[in-house]
Amino acid sequence: MSSVRTVPLFVLPMGLFPLTQEPLRVFEPRYKQMLDDCVLGGEPFGYVASAHPPKALGGWALPGQYGLLAHAEDVSEQGTNLLFTASGETRFKISRVLPASLPARDFGEIFPTVDELMEEYVDDDPDGKLYLRAEVEELPPLEGTVEDRRWEILVRAWSEHIVAVDSLVMASGMGLEDVLPIMEGEFIPYTESGLWSACQSILSDYHDRQRALASASANEVADVIEEALEASMAQMNV
Repeated sequence: MSSVRTVPLFVLPMGLFPLTQEPLRVFEPRYKQMLDDCVLGGEPFGYVASAHPPKALGGWALPGQYGLLAHAEDVSEQGTNLLFTASGETRFKISRVLPASLPARDFGEIFPTVDELMEEYVDDDPDGKLYLRAEVEELPPLEGTVEDRRWEILVRAWSEHIVAVDSLVMASGMGLEDVLPIMEGEFIPYTESGLWSACQSILSDYHDRQRALASASANEVADVIEEALEASMAQMNV
């Protein structure tokens, strides 16, 4: 039976994948409150891409249907900002979004403190939060693995994609003969971590990323990656 829980939501345009990490900076009071709650309680938050097309609840961007649980690591202060690393873990499907206690509003360049905003709702909603929450259903681990030969071909296509993008932006000037040995050393043989790293590197389309997160098997995720690589290379070759 799937596990259902209520989690804070961290909603950004792209989201994250399991077994991957992303450095982040927080300055909004709602997410400062979320980090405090998660770090003090040792609990994860729900990292999820904002819905496409955009939708809102109380002025706050609503999430897509699929995201993942993540823990905040290496939290530190830098001026009025909080820096941390989001470490992706278990995938989930959102069942119901719970509204924040206050609607979104523009504070300009100077944000009020968390305590100041809490004073506006705590009497009427003592258990309320500045951030969105959601009831989520945790998804089971991926079924199966990607067959060795298929994965080797995918890693080569991934390497070719990196070289093509590098050539477009005239960055390092590295060719396939430079990139492929590095990629093969890093990602062969197949691991689930490598599969999700490929998603994080290659998938830029919202629907592709949601499809990957919703997949039941490793081969379904590989299907999404291969289709995205083919479409991207075709577009760059126009």
